[in-house]
Amino acid sequence: MKSEAELNDKSLDLNDYDLLNHPALELFEQGNFYSTPLFGRNENQVSNKLYLIPTSHGESYEADFAPTASSLSELPNATRWTLTYLITALEIMATRRPASQVARTTHRYTYNCLLAQVGSLKEVPKIKSIRRSQPIAGVIELSATLIFKERIRALVARFEGVDHKWLCTELNLI
Repeated sequence: MKSEAELNDKSLDLNDYDLLNHPALELFEQGNFYSTPLFGRNENQVSNKLYLIPTSHGESYEADFAPTASSLSELPNATRWTLTYLITALEIMATRRPASQVARTTHRYTYNCLLAQVGSLKEVPKIKSIRRSQPIAGVIELSATLIFKERIRALVARFEGVDHKWLCTELNLI
């Protein structure tokens, strides 16, 4: 039971949980990690995991139509899919395939960059090696060494698991 002096005291009481439910302080949803005072937090609640935020290349989306990250279990086999995409992209650059074949699986910005590279290769190169890495769940970064007749070049790409499919968000021939 609070004394009369404590009831008249207008200073902020950090232990008063009723104050956190005040309508003027609804900055965070209830039950959120940050809505709990520091002294009441459980250290096990802190997550050190990184999560994918889909690449937007400066585009803004309505909340209902924004791309959503997909888990690895919802995505196709990454090894086979990235190899198929890589071969298709190289054939597009060598004008052996139409670019529309990768339109659904390529970000609009990256697709426009790929369109600018159509015809930049005289031949489809041989793939010497492919290295894939997964910096966080739902992201694959790929680097490939390509052998042309007289030189060796590299290709780098980034694929993000978005809306239950792999989406190429970066593709650069170096």
